[in-house]
Amino acid sequence: MTDDIDSAQESDAQDRDRAMAETLRRIADAHAPRNTSIDGICIDCDEPIEPARLAALDHKTSRCASCAADHEHRLKGYRR
Repeated sequence: MTDDIDSAQESDAQDRDRAMAETLRRIADAHAPRNTSIDGICIDCDEPIEPARLAALDHKTSRCASCAADHEHRLKGYRR
């Protein structure tokens, strides 16, 4: 009986370790520098961000104008 419990606890610990490693990997990926080959691509629709928008925002945006407006509406709780 105790062998079954020990086995289950070990399995749970391994699952937690795997989940923690995956979470840490995702956090590291989120903080990694962006790949310049995808710079200028909207993170929501995967379309190119308007060059004028990029220039106006000093290349510090990750959404096209349309997706940025949609995102702001969602943040404010507006409905379409």
